[in-house]
Amino acid sequence: MSLQLSPQVVKRSLGAHSAMGLVIAAMMYLICLSGSLLVFAEYLERWEQPTVAETTTLSTQATASAISEGMARATPETHSVWAVYPNEFLPRPHLSLGESEWFFDAEGALGEEPAEGATVLLRDLHYYLLLPQTWGMIVVSAMGAMLLALIITGVFAHPKILRDAFHLRWGKGRRLEQVDIHNRLSVWGLPFHIMIALTGAFFGLVGPLVFVAAAAFYDGDTEAVFAEVYGGDPVVDAEPADPGVENALGWIAAERADEPIVYAVVHHPGERDQFIEVATAVPGRLVYSEIYQFDGEGAYLGDQGLASGPAGRQVLYSVYRLHFGHFGGLPVRIAYLLMGLAITVVSVSGVNIWLARRGGRSRVNDVWCAVVWGAPLALSACFLAAITVGFSGVGAAFTIAALVALGVSLFLSDEVATASFLKKFTALLLLAAVVVHVSRFGVSDIPAAVLGVNGLFTLTALLFLQPWHWLHTGQRMVIQNG
Repeated sequence: MSLQLSPQVVKRSLGAHSAMGLVIAAMMYLICLSGSLLVFAEYLERWEQPTVAETTTLSTQATASAISEGMARATPETHSVWAVYPNEFLPRPHLSLGESEWFFDAEGALGEEPAEGATVLLRDLHYYLLLPQTWGMIVVSAMGAMLLALIITGVFAHPKILRDAFHLRWGKGRRLEQVDIHNRLSVWGLPFHIMIALTGAFFGLVGPLVFVAAAAFYDGDTEAVFAEVYGGDPVVDAEPADPGVENALGWIAAERADEPIVYAVVHHPGERDQFIEVATAVPGRLVYSEIYQFDGEGAYLGDQGLASGPAGRQVLYSVYRLHFGHFGGLPVRIAYLLMGLAITVVSVSGVNIWLARRGGRSRVNDVWCAVVWGAPLALSACFLAAITVGFSGVGAAFTIAALVALGVSLFLSDEVATASFLKKFTALLLLAAVVVHVSRFGVSDIPAAVLGVNGLFTLTALLFLQPWHWLHTGQRMVIQNG
């Protein structure tokens, strides 16, 4: 099957596809790589702090006790006290006051604070490209829109894309191999790629859209826009009292026993408009949760209609789970990891094709090689730093490793040698992280998920030590043999 298009349309589409791809390739690569790894962010968090007490169940009394302790530690700036429940991927309940956060055990006793370590940096890289949050979110979301444009122009630039879905020209030159890898992964993952592009664009663009809607229809009141879209807060006016968290959770246990609790939160603690919300996961639904609202003493007021309200509200509240694969359990997470890595390879191979077609070489080749192989090196350095020099050294480790990668690439000016060196260096850091982790925390009392991270680090290191040519990126061999 092939699309019947004029040569002029194909040529223009190919030119647009190449131009946009060159501009956004590096940022797209970093976003896709970090997003793929974030599918298992909870496991990485547990790896960084493997000694935190874990539990898969949480009693009403423990939750109320933790919230009570949070109320005691609250400051005048505290707007909400959150108790987040454990789940299968992160069996660690934690309490948040917004500005402060602690894990707590099955009895509700607060423990250590969550680390601001390598996983947090990984999130910031994916959400904001390590830029200031507001601007970073807009840039990353713009990349989602650009990815969608790349997908559309890519389809029109390859009229035989469906017919050639299983046409792999191995041994016909590395440029052709890169072309086939790029095109085949693009076709095989097309629905996933479109979904990721659309949902990724949504996260950052919703803010500007809300401001526009508020200015146009709500006299600049952004809260009114959110209330219209997602549902508003209840109107409560009563003398402050000890929050009836146990009453609210008791109602959930009696009326919504089949819905696992995601979190319980006391809003505006100690004020006349104090109220309680309990969010639950709705089985068989993509919506992040339904939210049930209670007054300050725990009397039921109603739900927010996130799972039963207007269709548009349900769709918008499903975007998060859909984008990050937070549904369907472990098999879906694994599928998202593999498909995310496929997008990453597509981003890299697209630039490789352009480098091969342009002929010769320049500093562009060196910088691109540093980006592609410097990112895994920098992230590996972060996780090693987190368990050696401490969480405060993670940012410095990322920066130093990235600069080392760039310096090596510019100094060697040889993509083959640079890729080989950086891959081996990355493998060394990963293996060092595993050795240090095992020596510090052992293996007998460590959760299976944490041991799985050590196994994945080891497997990745061994893969990076292999001389397989398809692992090389932007190298001179591609240009010479293409």
